Amino acid sequence: MQSAIFRAMASRLAMAILILFSGAASAFAQNALSDEGLFVSVPNPITSEAVARIKNRVEAARANATRPIRKAVFEFNPNGKDASTVEFGVCYELASYISRLNDLTTIAFVSGNVSGHTVLPVVACRELVMSRTSSIGDIVKSGDAPAAQSVLTFYDEVLGTSREPLRAVIRKMADKAVSLGKGQKNGAVYYVDLNDIEKYKKAGVTIPDPTPLSFAGANTPSVIPAERAKQLGLSTVTADSRREVAELYQLSANSLKEDPLGGRPPVAFKYTLRGVIDGGVREAMVRIVEDVIRQKGNVLFLEFQDCSGGDISAARDLADRLIKFQQGENPILIVAFIPQAAPDTAAIVALGCSEIVMSRRKDEKAAPAAGDEREAIFGDFETFLGKGNDPNRLELLKKNLSDLAGTQGYPVILVNGMLDRDMAIIRVRAANERGKRRLMTEAEFEGQKGEWVHDGTIKNKGQLLKLNATRAVELGIARFAVDNTDMSEVFALYGIDSNKVRSAMPSWLDRFADFIRKPPVTVLLVVIGFAGLILELKLPGTTVPGIIAALAFILVFWAHSQYSGQTAILGGLIFLLGLVLILIEMFVLPGFGVSGILGILFMVGGIGLATFDKIPETGEEWTMFGGRIGQYFGALMAAVVVAVIFTRYLPNIPYMNRMVLLPPSETDEAETIADLPGAAVAAALLGAIGTSATQLRPSGMAQFGDQYVDVVSEGGYIASGMRVQVIEVEGTRIVVKEV
Repeated sequence: MQSAIFRAMASRLAMAILILFSGAASAFAQNALSDEGLFVSVPNPITSEAVARIKNRVEAARANATRPIRKAVFEFNPNGKDASTVEFGVCYELASYISRLNDLTTIAFVSGNVSGHTVLPVVACRELVMSRTSSIGDIVKSGDAPAAQSVLTFYDEVLGTSREPLRAVIRKMADKAVSLGKGQKNGAVYYVDLNDIEKYKKAGVTIPDPTPLSFAGANTPSVIPAERAKQLGLSTVTADSRREVAELYQLSANSLKEDPLGGRPPVAFKYTLRGVIDGGVREAMVRIVEDVIRQKGNVLFLEFQDCSGGDISAARDLADRLIKFQQGENPILIVAFIPQAAPDTAAIVALGCSEIVMSRRKDEKAAPAAGDEREAIFGDFETFLGKGNDPNRLELLKKNLSDLAGTQGYPVILVNGMLDRDMAIIRVRAANERGKRRLMTEAEFEGQKGEWVHDGTIKNKGQLLKLNATRAVELGIARFAVDNTDMSEVFALYGIDSNKVRSAMPSWLDRFADFIRKPPVTVLLVVIGFAGLILELKLPGTTVPGIIAALAFILVFWAHSQYSGQTAILGGLIFLLGLVLILIEMFVLPGFGVSGILGILFMVGGIGLATFDKIPETGEEWTMFGGRIGQYFGALMAAVVVAVIFTRYLPNIPYMNRMVLLPPSETDEAETIADLPGAAVAAALLGAIGTSATQLRPSGMAQFGDQYVDVVSEGGYIASGMRVQVIEVEGTRIVVKEV
């Protein structure tokens, strides 16, 4: 019995150890490539307001218990511009603050020339990364007096003991008179000012050769270029961009981005994005973000649900608009949450957000192991590209994805791998440089084998890359992965109480426009519009069908102009041109000829263009546009049927028959209203005098003996019951004047 109990306990203990080890391994896999870090842009020149903003941002990041930062990178040359601050006080304040950040690895990134007292906060960082063309020094400009001793004392204070061997190098930047030499202390290199050898000897520094360094004797330039800074040990490594710094220090891609909140308390909203991405979704989404900003919101959680397909250009444009919102006058943090999948166009929009969070979906039954396909997926383009792989569509996708990924700081090679089956992607590490890792194609690696060491395969040839939640976090596409598909865990990641998150709702006008844009509703409105137009032309003077037709077409063009903008305007103008051509056919050039045919084509084509969001460009888009035109031709045919039915039965429908102006005659005479005279009969009426049976505005009906015919007045309005004379006959078109 005891043996059985012991075996059961041992089994449970082993299982617990296995689970613990698996969890640790999973955590290691997530963080092996990336740490949470913070990039901070230091403005030029440094001001007290800038120092306050920098402090607020760093402190806010340090205080976030759910995602504590380990490294802070201070970029002193934003956009590669030179940096120089004359005022010592503000530079000392920033440097003193940086030197007290003992819980962080502080890194100065210099990508241009840094001079003046901006040098002080640079050297206050624990490590210095410089670009190949950058330089540091010239604390005191040429011709000025050397820095005061009190100022140099503050420099020594900020440097502390960690950079003590480099104090003479720093002093050289402030005073050309320093003659820089090399000594040793405790077996390490120690730089000295040869003008004060005795002081260094008393401090235990041995100076085997008191000859000044060739580049740093007395009165030599006090500017140190990047390569020399690395030789002196002032600079640790070389990098030319934020991306390279992130790779060197294994920081996630999201660390590269500036924090839109800037230390402000979060005011959060949420919104669910559904359906295909087209111009309508783009414009509605833009208005939602604008409304959130109007309500003083600065965080928007954007959940992607069943979102895919549509227009590549619209998706890219939406991503660009979201980026602008993050950088505007009232910047907003936009978090993309992917509970299940963000394929094709949804992935493009997600890349435009500030950060991406994905779900491992462990809240479902039979929780999957890491890497299982039940995890949320990012970037599945298999279905979107289709079996044919349209080269134009593929090229458009590659351009938009690559540009967007580069702008947002994501590895471009990964998004290229999502579209290129023949590309093999591997992870490599530098053979001779600490901590330097990179993703590259297999072909690139073969050409640089001596510099890099193979460290794992990301994508094999013959397949498109798609990333589950675990892999997306590991490779820096997603910032976090949560276990549930519920957004409450996402809110908690950002330190926000879910009860305080408000829903962002589109306005009632947006919802109404969305309803009208639904294909069945649009087609129904087109049927109503054409039917009303035909009835108004067939039964002139009734007015109501014309009003209904105008309203129907106005709704169609208005709803689509909300989203397709200039395309809808162009479509509306083409539609009006078609209407004018039809009127010309009826009243100026009677008969059914070129003008009428072109009018019908222009009207249908104008509606099709207005409802298509953009001018068709690719073969696939032209095919879709043709299908849309076919729908509206079908709607026109249905409208003709509706108009014929109404024309036949409207006079017999109670109340509605008041819209039809019948001539004063018996019922059998009324039945002759619909009968139009042939060309021969019409010609026989030339010169005949009759009475206007209805108002002529300018068209209507006149009575000649026992016959009622459709006529057109020569000028303007003629009242009912007036004497009229036929003065012109063209085919079946009869023109009269009042006599």
